[in-house]
Amino acid sequence: MKVQSLLNLYLLNVLVQPLIGFDDGFPFPYFYRTFSQPMTTVVGRLYEDVILPCSFEKGHGIVIHWHKEDKLVHSYYRESDHLEQQEPDYAKRTSLFLNEINNGNASLTLRRLNLQDEGVYTCYAATEAEMECREVELKLGAFITPVMEYQEQNGDNYLTCYLFGAYPLPTITWTANNTTNPESNMEVSSHPLLSVKSQLNITGSNSSYECIIENLVLNQRWIGKWKTEGSLLTTEGKKALFPCKLKNEDFLPEKSINVSWYRVENSSSTILASFSSSSNRMVFDNRFTWTKDTMQEKYKFSLTLMSPTPSDNGKYLCNISSVNYMELTIQPLTVEPGQGNSFNKTYIILVVILAFIVSMLVAAPIYKKKKWNSNSRPTGEQEEGESMNPPLL
Repeated sequence: MKVQSLLNLYLLNVLVQPLIGFDDGFPFPYFYRTFSQPMTTVVGRLYEDVILPCSFEKGHGIVIHWHKEDKLVHSYYRESDHLEQQEPDYAKRTSLFLNEINNGNASLTLRRLNLQDEGVYTCYAATEAEMECREVELKLGAFITPVMEYQEQNGDNYLTCYLFGAYPLPTITWTANNTTNPESNMEVSSHPLLSVKSQLNITGSNSSYECIIENLVLNQRWIGKWKTEGSLLTTEGKKALFPCKLKNEDFLPEKSINVSWYRVENSSSTILASFSSSSNRMVFDNRFTWTKDTMQEKYKFSLTLMSPTPSDNGKYLCNISSVNYMELTIQPLTVEPGQGNSFNKTYIILVVILAFIVSMLVAAPIYKKKKWNSNSRPTGEQEEGESMNPPLL
């Protein structure tokens, strides 16, 4: 420890001497005491800001240097920042808490984190009385846009979990009815963050599935759930109610949620309605309406289809999502032709046929009478209006 303290003191002497401009060099006995603190670990998220902690005993003549290996990250002395020799990678991304330095706060704010920022930083903080040296290890993590998708391709059904921005490589675990399912595969690409995809074939299965994505550095966990409901059977012309309710007991009421309803057809899906806790409910197909319980009770997002027809047969998907959770529910719909409609069609056909028969019965005597009158006229009888005078010679 003593050797390390002396080494740190020597390094600080070398660093400060050219910066503060003493002609006779930086005086080694300038410090009465030196301290080396245990390393601290800080976790930051890529593209966000982080604070690297460092403190010292307040005093006069404060000098602060932050280094990452041989790169100068930030310097402060003579009561102001001195960034002339700052590494260009850190330009306009660092700052100290200037109002708190005299109280012993040498913490550094590092903004807009990138992958190159990961590593060990050294804080040298000194006064006329003593010097402190502290190492801070910065670990980075990314957990951007986790998603679960349901797809139908060439007669097969698939569940896919995505993480479009990951660092370091996360773990993805699938479970079927609360039992681990090892049959999934994972694809990884890099540009520059990792993009992770894991797919599971669920063709012919009635099980409930979970996809769990974890980042151990950020201590962050995301869960995607999928289940299918029994087929909804209704008659043509009658309302069809699609139930959907959030069932995650760990979901906190204050969290923001989004809800979307889709119709799934082959390899595509069509959005029908959406809801966000930060905006109004929207309907994109005017034959659908949000059910009354949706408007009155929390976490119920049922949808009603008005006047369904057999052409509406198919699968409908409810998607409830938040930052760390997603729940997909498939609801098959079968619409049977209505008896009332069949009766109406038959009735209309019979009326048309009957009207035709009646018109024929009425028209037949009239036609016969006209024909009889034409045939009963005497031979040589002149027609009405025909001239009786003989022709002039």
